[in-house]
Amino acid sequence: MRIDWLAPLVGIAVVAVTVAAARAYLNFERDTHTGQVMTAILDRVYEDQQLSLALKTLHDGDAAGAARRLDRLLCEHIVHLDSQMAFADDKTRQTVNATFQRLALVRPNVVAASAAGSAADYNDDQIEAERILNRARVTNHTALVN
Repeated sequence: MRIDWLAPLVGIAVVAVTVAAARAYLNFERDTHTGQVMTAILDRVYEDQQLSLALKTLHDGDAAGAARRLDRLLCEHIVHLDSQMAFADDKTRQTVNATFQRLALVRPNVVAASAAGSAADYNDDQIEAERILNRARVTNHTALVN
């Protein structure tokens, strides 16, 4: 008779612990989602600010400065996209690689072509983006030859 109360008590305790754990997990998921949304918003605000600065530079009459700003923003995006390709599915990877191949055809190699320019004119993202686009260009050329 003494053991009859133990099973319902353990059952109630298990249910209470499960509900508390589920609530904590759902709160964690909500906070994580909120953080991801906030990060995406802040990234977009940063990009909009960079575009706005390039546009202002262009309106001020410095087309070369605006081109440098836009190129840096483009290169930053290329490097960011390339870093995410390890986690992408095959279809997304193919789409991004095709886009990189098209960009490699139209974007001039400003870092490599500017041997006379100082290295300080180009940031690490621009140098890395050119490597990524050159890799895409070689991949495209190899695919066309085969």
